[in-house]
Amino acid sequence: MISGRKLHLQAPAKINLYLKVLGRCHDGYHELSTWMQKITLADEITLSSVGTGIKLLCSGADLATDESNLAHNAAVLFLKKTGLTTGVEIELVKNIPIAAGLGGGSSDAAAVLTGLNTLFSAGLSDKELMELGLSLGADVPFFVSGCSAAIATGIGEKLEKKDSLKECWFVLVNPGFPVSTKWVFENFDRAQTVNFTLTSGDNPYILGREIDWSIPEKLFNDLERVTVARYPEVSKIKKELTDLGASGVLMSGSGPTVFGIFLDSGFATQCVINLQHVYPGRVFLTEPLSSS
Repeated sequence: MISGRKLHLQAPAKINLYLKVLGRCHDGYHELSTWMQKITLADEITLSSVGTGIKLLCSGADLATDESNLAHNAAVLFLKKTGLTTGVEIELVKNIPIAAGLGGGSSDAAAVLTGLNTLFSAGLSDKELMELGLSLGADVPFFVSGCSAAIATGIGEKLEKKDSLKECWFVLVNPGFPVSTKWVFENFDRAQTVNFTLTSGDNPYILGREIDWSIPEKLFNDLERVTVARYPEVSKIKKELTDLGASGVLMSGSGPTVFGIFLDSGFATQCVINLQHVYPGRVFLTEPLSSS
């Protein structure tokens, strides 16, 4: 929503319903196949045109507000790309846990890119915005895109739009500590004792086949075993969600947040009530985000 010279946006989180590591590229990135779904949990962002410079204000979390913050860096890249000399103020309200496997930082960066493009009528194409986003992080193109759900391949930049999940609810539980994505991938590489191989049994997207999401056991995350080995709390949360009626449970991304899929809103709500006593302020009831 634009009001005066301000633009108010929401930057949604995502969960990974499937994540397979296919190999490591020469530049250090990893080639993936992952099914991502945007959800209704979101950060709030307000962009304002100001005289000069870039200013980031952040509430709800102890975050850096300089170029080490992806939202700030996104504004730097946008202004450099467009040649605009105006200043930008970014007000960021963090609702998505930090370093939690939910893509909050990438979503914030994507919202800044697309929002500034709208605010200043800069006319950058979706392709240009996604290319800028990829330079910030592998998940950013997904958040720049209009896809509510997509299969991402390559390092995350190749997107195949999929229908959003419907008639289900997600209960997210964050154990309360951050996990470094870089650390997880480094330890995944160390634990890999055989060459990366891919067979039709490993990946449901090969040869045109897709996951039937009525079969919760198809949920899969290659990175989970690395994070669980260091943080057994993840396994504990998975069991708690299962015991409280989740149809399927999985760690999202590099973790440590775990989500449970519920097919009944009443069970999902009761699960949140039960777990809030154990993880106060770190349990979230969300739904799949559908494209408008």
